[in-house]
Amino acid sequence: MPGDVSDYEMVQGTRGALELISSKWSVEVLYLLASGTRRYSEILYDVGEISKKTLTQTLRLLERRSLIRRHVYAEIPARVEYSLTDLGWNLTEVLMALYEWSAAHLPRDDAHADALAA
Repeated sequence: MPGDVSDYEMVQGTRGALELISSKWSVEVLYLLASGTRRYSEILYDVGEISKKTLTQTLRLLERRSLIRRHVYAEIPARVEYSLTDLGWNLTEVLMALYEWSAAHLPRDDAHADALAA
């Protein structure tokens, strides 16, 4: 960690990092892409209850923030794939650490876990 960092700078840096993943579906998309490159339709299916418009907005936001890469193949019909950038990969390490902390310290929501298992 850089020396001589003020509390204000630490707070602002942390807020900036949290803003990168603050949109509702960002974490889901990042976790999905951590398992490999995916096409739009695969992300739409795997994320679950998300509209096409919201997914498109989320993907564009993550791309603007340099967390994901959009690759368009020159085919007819066009094929588009999404993958994590190096910055996105680095952020998934932080997300895993956050998950591990939450698993160790936050109460488990059994109702939500039961719904996911069904």
